[in-house]
Amino acid sequence: MKLAILLLCHKNPDQINKFLEVMRHSQIVFFIHIDKKNNFSENIVKRDDVYVLPDNSCQDIQWGNISMVQATLNLIEFALSKNLSFDYFWLCSGQDFPIKPVKEIINFLENKTDNFINLFNSKNSVGKYSNYDKRNNLYYPIWIMGNSLYQRILKRIYIIITGGYKKTYFFNRKNSTRFDFYFGSQWWCLNNKTIKWIMAYCKDNNEYYDFYKNCVVPDESFFHTLVLNSPFAKDRKDYLHYIDWSDSGNSPKTLTLKDFDKIVASPFLMARKLDIKIDKHLFDTLEQGKSLTCII
Repeated sequence: MKLAILLLCHKNPDQINKFLEVMRHSQIVFFIHIDKKNNFSENIVKRDDVYVLPDNSCQDIQWGNISMVQATLNLIEFALSKNLSFDYFWLCSGQDFPIKPVKEIINFLENKTDNFINLFNSKNSVGKYSNYDKRNNLYYPIWIMGNSLYQRILKRIYIIITGGYKKTYFFNRKNSTRFDFYFGSQWWCLNNKTIKWIMAYCKDNNEYYDFYKNCVVPDESFFHTLVLNSPFAKDRKDYLHYIDWSDSGNSPKTLTLKDFDKIVASPFLMARKLDIKIDKHLFDTLEQGKSLTCII
């Protein structure tokens, strides 16, 4: 079994290097995208199993627009170009950290064929129109994308005047993808066959990518919709990340040592999000308590 870990990073090179060390294993290769506006590639550890995308393949990632999807596609393409016959491609963040020892993670994925992705369709449990549809059903111009105060206000006004969060009465655009939309967490672990199908589909169907250029938070729908409309739709289990959304914001809670017991008691393999500048002790406790480092 060979695993490609795709890392989307934007800060804290020391934290990324710690991740690379505890996840070091002969069956794992790392591919790193560093946000173009925060280039610190010279601070990333130099190893044969660590590949940092060249500057011309890196995106200036902006919240809520297609740049996150493009960065992920660039990571996949870069990993595939190495012809290393990966069994799995695991998309992670530079603010992730493993919960289980690396050997246990490898053993978990060994001989598996499932795709691990958090998915739910656009309808809620009683079949009503949900606000997630609104992310795709309206045409959002690029200038309205983003997470600044004025952009959030403009999006809110735009959504309300077109029917509110549960319906779209005006400017409902044509679904050129011809797919039912699905949504879920950005972080997934997909098998080789599924990844190759996704890349081939995108290459042959440019209109799919073009449609998502004007969707809000497309990284939480782009790959999910493809997986659920692919030949591998039934080969699915939930994602491998422990994420705490209890803060009820646009971003998950930043985990600290206070969350340690909940983290290690979970069945997940990876935790996010962590910040070494906020709580270094959580990293140390996870590493010591679970004997994470295991170079084979």
